[in-house]
Amino acid sequence: MTTNFSKNILRTVAISMGGLAVAAGAWTAVASPAMPSDTTTISSAVAADLAFSRDEERMARDLYATIAAQYNNAVPFSTITTSEQRHFDAVGVLLTRYGVTDPATGKTAGVYANADIQKLYDSLLAQAKVSLTEAYKVGVTVETRDIADLKDAISTATQADIDRVYANLLSGSEMHLQAFTDATNGLVSTHVGDGTGAMNRVNAGAGNGAGPANGTRAGLGGNGPRGNGNGTGICVTQ
Repeated sequence: MTTNFSKNILRTVAISMGGLAVAAGAWTAVASPAMPSDTTTISSAVAADLAFSRDEERMARDLYATIAAQYNNAVPFSTITTSEQRHFDAVGVLLTRYGVTDPATGKTAGVYANADIQKLYDSLLAQAKVSLTEAYKVGVTVETRDIADLKDAISTATQADIDRVYANLLSGSEMHLQAFTDATNGLVSTHVGDGTGAMNRVNAGAGNGAGPANGTRAGLGGNGPRGNGNGTGICVTQ
């Protein structure tokens, strides 16, 4: 896949069995020894994409957690951190299933196997420390890159289970991008969907409360009616 970062090509080995389920809107790794994966091997390019995605999701999680801590548990960073953990875990199940070496093994938060991801983390964290406004821009940058990388990964993978996970991550990243874009315009979301299950949205303020299923957002006006909108994310089972 053509990506914003360089990736090391990883060797493929025999499949380890595993599975994914979504319960109460959260990703949970579950054992499913009777369920085979889609193929017995994956290409080196697909393996490299999975390893890269694992590091990329972890970088987003670590970066948002650090920013949230710096700015008094600021949203949407504090809420999206949880979503990034779910994305990280989902990719981890695929690494185990297809026998791909986990680049996160033995690494502490803020330390990455991929040199380009490490460089990006360091530069974006420095930018985020300037101000909360700059931190929102960092969120936009991370999610924009993630969306581009996921689209490339989807075009490379031929396994249905891998594509389903990538589709969920893409849905979540698109919601996160919208939340950070809104924040740069003064509309801060208190809850943001992650693409992993059914979600609700309530808009407060002017308007009728209709909108995509990406959490709860304070609208402009402050005195308008309150409305509810329901949306459905993509549930992954294997």
